Amino acid sequence: MEKNNKNEHVVSIIMYIIIAILILSVILIIFMSNKGLLNNKVENNINNAQNDLNEEDKENEESDNKNNDDNDKNEDDDINISKSDIEDIKNKNSQSKETQIATYTTTLYDKEQTRIENINLAISKLNGTIIENGAEFSFNNTIGPMDEKSGFKKATGFDANGKKIKISGGGLCQISSTLYNSALIANFNVTERHPHSRRVYYVPKDKDATIFYGSLDLKFINNSGAKVRIDASATESTVTITLIKIT
Repeated sequence: MEKNNKNEHVVSIIMYIIIAILILSVILIIFMSNKGLLNNKVENNINNAQNDLNEEDKENEESDNKNNDDNDKNEDDDINISKSDIEDIKNKNSQSKETQIATYTTTLYDKEQTRIENINLAISKLNGTIIENGAEFSFNNTIGPMDEKSGFKKATGFDANGKKIKISGGGLCQISSTLYNSALIANFNVTERHPHSRRVYYVPKDKDATIFYGSLDLKFINNSGAKVRIDASATESTVTITLIKIT
């Protein structure tokens, strides 16, 4: 009986040991599993952190590249500005040269108010006119119709018989005659010119040029070899026409 109790006691101990081993095995398995999960989690966290660092590095690299591009662009802009400045300097150094080739002044003996107004209006139309090299200048085409619709007034002039009459645009022949003498001084090729029906005294004899829109004109060709600008002005007592050669 005593022997049986002893055997049962041994069996119980063995069972306890086996149960303990099983429990330890389970605990070990659970621990190892959790350790694997922990390692995976840590590894994932490390990978995520590394990815974040890579993304940050990529963004920083892109930012650096953008900054470098901006700097390069700014440098290009500086270069362009410098080139522009150089071109401006070249243009300034190569500005057109202006040379006076002729000038002529006539005296306003007739101070009729409407005549002076007609002269001032025509001067404003003539002043600054550019004649290209080889081109033919036309007084009538430059001034246009000399009627009251165009702003001109009636003033003293001559008819075909040399009689003084009131005509629209009276007084403009003094401008055309002054320009004619300037053209002669410049050695332009005069292709059309008409004398007055009677002597006028603001220019020498046979140096006048009458005009009448649609029939009588003053024309000449610019044979100076360059374009020419007409500078026209008038005061209370004079009319001046200056020819400027532009090269």
